[in-house]
Amino acid sequence: MVLLLTPLLLLVLLELSLRLFNLFPREPLFVEAVQEGREVIQLNPDVARRYFNPKKVVVPNLYPETFSRTRTENTFRIFCLGGSTTAGFPFEFQVPFPARLKNLLASQYPRRRFEVINLGLSAVNSFTVLDFIPEVLEQKPDLILLYMGHNEFYGAYGSASAVTAGRSGALIRFYLGLQRLRLVQMVRAAVIAATPAGQQDPENSTLMEQIAAGGSIAFRSAQYELTLDNYRRNLELILRKCRRAGVPVIAGTLVSNLKDQPPLGSISRGESDPALSHKIGELAARCDGLLEQEEFIRALVVAHELIALDSLNASHWYRAGRIQLALGDSLAALESLTEAKDRDPVRFRASEDFNHVLTAVARADGAGLADIRQLFALASPGGIPGAELICDHLHPNPGGYLLMARGFAREIGKSSLVQTRPAGDGIPENPVAVTDLDWDIGLLRVYKLKHRWPFADRKVDWSLYKPHGETAAAGVALDYLFNHHNWVQAHYAMADTLSRRGEHEKARGEYQAVLACYPEQPQPLLKMAQSYEADAEWGEAEKTLQAALQLTEKKGMIYYRLALVQSRQKKLAAAIQNIQHAIISPELSPEQRTAAKYDLALFFIAVKRMEYAGEVLADILGEYPGYGPALDLKRKYFDN
Repeated sequence: MVLLLTPLLLLVLLELSLRLFNLFPREPLFVEAVQEGREVIQLNPDVARRYFNPKKVVVPNLYPETFSRTRTENTFRIFCLGGSTTAGFPFEFQVPFPARLKNLLASQYPRRRFEVINLGLSAVNSFTVLDFIPEVLEQKPDLILLYMGHNEFYGAYGSASAVTAGRSGALIRFYLGLQRLRLVQMVRAAVIAATPAGQQDPENSTLMEQIAAGGSIAFRSAQYELTLDNYRRNLELILRKCRRAGVPVIAGTLVSNLKDQPPLGSISRGESDPALSHKIGELAARCDGLLEQEEFIRALVVAHELIALDSLNASHWYRAGRIQLALGDSLAALESLTEAKDRDPVRFRASEDFNHVLTAVARADGAGLADIRQLFALASPGGIPGAELICDHLHPNPGGYLLMARGFAREIGKSSLVQTRPAGDGIPENPVAVTDLDWDIGLLRVYKLKHRWPFADRKVDWSLYKPHGETAAAGVALDYLFNHHNWVQAHYAMADTLSRRGEHEKARGEYQAVLACYPEQPQPLLKMAQSYEADAEWGEAEKTLQAALQLTEKKGMIYYRLALVQSRQKKLAAAIQNIQHAIISPELSPEQRTAAKYDLALFFIAVKRMEYAGEVLADILGEYPGYGPALDLKRKYFDN
């Protein structure tokens, strides 16, 4: 017994010592921080280091979003969990569905304060979401939203992932549980330190190709079924933990590009049968020839022959679906294109089996279900999701992300979780600005993605990228992606470009985008007011400056600008009051204060209050006897 227990006791003592000296802690999901003098909880950008070796892959990061450490009774807290679609790839800030959802809910329920926290992380799957859940529940959420399932094969610890701990779901969950031990973290750190650096090419390689171990996974094969079972079990555990904690969950069904994304790979029966392979090749060539001649009906007959011979080959189903679309048979096309996606052996898009599992498990547990797939179908031509709403194989474009937000908002409304009557009927339109710059930031990432495996394998030539709209936006987006990585400054730079061309209304769109993400910051409002001033829209400039006043303690220059704008509208009483506020504000420099006093003297003269104007001029000249403008004004009105 002593021989058996002594090593165990030594390990326990070592674990306790590591905890005592806070050595080798696991990366936390949340960290405490101070923001503008108040205590907040911040998302840890480096939490993905739990799962990824930084010497092998570029570790994805969480945006360091914050939320209140203490919450009011009026706060409704939502956590959104999932992979890259939840994160909002390839877009960011105001485009992902959690950000759009927050704006929708704030418009629909103006009496409530919503915290919608985005825990979406690229290249992770249900194992990571399950690992996050205990820490999420500690933050006492009112609701958890799930959108996960596309990364079950290639995401961290998926059955075909380069980040692996075997294929057994039970073993992976046990390993992730062990990672809470400092001993395990110590061993892991030693393994990472001893790992030779990978051959990363950040400019050209993508996370997709770095995390995938490669190989084809046949539809309904043993590996496919094992992965589906792991997904089912992880989802059951997630929902059970949330139900026991009394936290409701709404899960979203999975959508991907059916119409405009050919299969990324194929498995053919002819690979092991040369005669069959030859026959399949002949039929495929004949089908393609008929398509070139626009003989769609005859081409469809041949396509069905190909499917009968080689039903596992995704490309035959895709070919048939495109022909059916050309013939106007959208129902048949939807069926064929869905079969093509399900049989695609490069499994970056979830098959419909994952939607079936998601729906069955959610209903059995009593969880909510947002049918995102159906929403995309209803909003797509012929009911078949494609490039209209999805910018690559599965990630929505800004319109698609708004549609996702509306789907989750609808389910929240139906569930009566928010114990407040909505303002008006239905879900309001989302007013958030998404500019050409936001589009280009995302589409440039997609452009890179589509040059690499599994789409292609060639060097990225950025000069061939076609801007989404405004040509200059692509250059600003490239500078943002490869140089400074400051999203706010990118929008300001784009606004400066537009302002120099006199396109002030478009420039205000850039400021609106920043304001949507930072509604408590005065800077975008101040820049917007300046743009209104350039267009001589004094009323709009006044309203914008008044809004900015509420967001800062440093009000001096805002009062000054507000007074000048009001004077343009002949609101001289208000202008005098505000410029007096500016003069006594500590933020103004001596030069600015003198200029404000001079303008105050002008205002007093305009309202025929000459005595007050004279006192102000005397004050200026007492401090600066040689101040030219004041001397000129004194000579003009008071020296005769």
